[in-house]
Amino acid sequence: MFRGTARAIAGWAIGQVRRGMWVGTAALALGCGPPAVEVLPGVKADLGTQAPGAGAEGPVAAAPAGDCAGLAAAAAAGSGEDAVLLVWTCPEVQASTAALRAALLQAATPAEAAALAPKLAAAPDLAGLARLAAIDRPSAGSLNPAEAPDPVTAVVSPIDEAALGGVLRAIGAQTASGLTHEQRTRAAALLARVHREALAQLGLPPEQPLPPFGRLLAGRFLHFGRSFCQTYWQRRVAGLENLFAATEDELMRVMLALERTAHAGDDALLAVERQRARRYLQGSGVAERLKSRGVTQTPETLLPLPNELDRLVDHGFVELALQRALFLAGEQPAPFGMAPVVESLQSILTQRDLGEFQALLERRIAEARKLEPPPPEQGSREWPVRAPWSWSDAGTIAEAAGQWCEEAAQAEGTVRRRGLWRAVLALRERPDACRELLRRADAGGLAAQLARAVLDRLDDDSLATLRTRTAAREAGEAQVRRTFALASRDAGLLPR
Repeated sequence: MFRGTARAIAGWAIGQVRRGMWVGTAALALGCGPPAVEVLPGVKADLGTQAPGAGAEGPVAAAPAGDCAGLAAAAAAGSGEDAVLLVWTCPEVQASTAALRAALLQAATPAEAAALAPKLAAAPDLAGLARLAAIDRPSAGSLNPAEAPDPVTAVVSPIDEAALGGVLRAIGAQTASGLTHEQRTRAAALLARVHREALAQLGLPPEQPLPPFGRLLAGRFLHFGRSFCQTYWQRRVAGLENLFAATEDELMRVMLALERTAHAGDDALLAVERQRARRYLQGSGVAERLKSRGVTQTPETLLPLPNELDRLVDHGFVELALQRALFLAGEQPAPFGMAPVVESLQSILTQRDLGEFQALLERRIAEARKLEPPPPEQGSREWPVRAPWSWSDAGTIAEAAGQWCEEAAQAEGTVRRRGLWRAVLALRERPDACRELLRRADAGGLAAQLARAVLDRLDDDSLATLRTRTAAREAGEAQVRRTFALASRDAGLLPR
């Protein structure tokens, strides 16, 4: 039966590939290349028929003078999106410091920060932050890690050449051989302090979600700050007491800010550090130390466990979510019990169309029940209620992006470009909103084109995206491959 199913799927796919190859050849012959959607640093977002044959290749021309004047006026009126586009597309216009800051806050990757740094020459403080985010691991032997500056007395704000050199040396000290525990701890303390003060320089309002650049720096601060705190607490180093306390307090504040920020577009480091820093803050003694220093927000104010499990599964850490929930089902002295835990885990898998993990869940449940003593079916602690997420849901983002696309489809020139740019800026870190827009939009419309192009740029290979893209009935070989992959997974032929 297994072989018969495999042959049936393979035979069906071969025919589809042949038809898809003809469709793809015809599309190329008509000059309909892939849409140019890369907004920042490419800032293309053509997605139209105004320039037949114009694909995503080649450099992007600067915006016309009329466009720049309109962007400058809108930026001066307080439009953050237009300020971003002004900085990226109008190099001849001297943008204000506020516009430069808006552009920096939208830099979501080290590559974007590196590309933006030269444009920030008029604002050295902002340029230093961009260069810090773009920094890479130094080549072996380029800097002496033992010469990293003192983490307590070093001047790290604003970020200048000396501060960047110290960061490079401290990064090298994390892996260099022959250094003492004190040298490594001091290097970790310097990295934590630099990134803590860099976040402070952004001047982000409290109680607000972090912008893309804030998340980029937050991921690094969580990594270096948590590493320093763990290293210092295990083996103290004289002179770092105050720096340890300040770092631990800031870890708490940054984690709370991140929990107000959508996690769908997290990079790998931030996805990992959200969980590691959360577990550190929930560890023994941390809450007591925070309270003794007068910190009002303690680990008890973090989002409840169901939200934590949702985030882990959304990030792809499904087995980690299962293990953590089942461990807490029997953790003494106040276990949750197996019944509510199993019900919650099954609900998470069902809601996210992750039936392929059902067998793994059943194995983990059986293993948990074999423990001595086994976890109780009903625990002494109630299963917490899932808190509502504080950011806009996928439907709201998709609706806003769809409206921008509608306006762009009926316009041309500056209005069209700005509408598409705004839509991409709204979607580029929200694959869930892209999928929702693709489900709502007409198959051949501009909004559907935009959603597909942004998903291609995100390279999101989740099952939810695969199912949405397949249901959209796109043309071409890529669609055939998606349909084959989905059919194989639904038939149970491909392990995850």
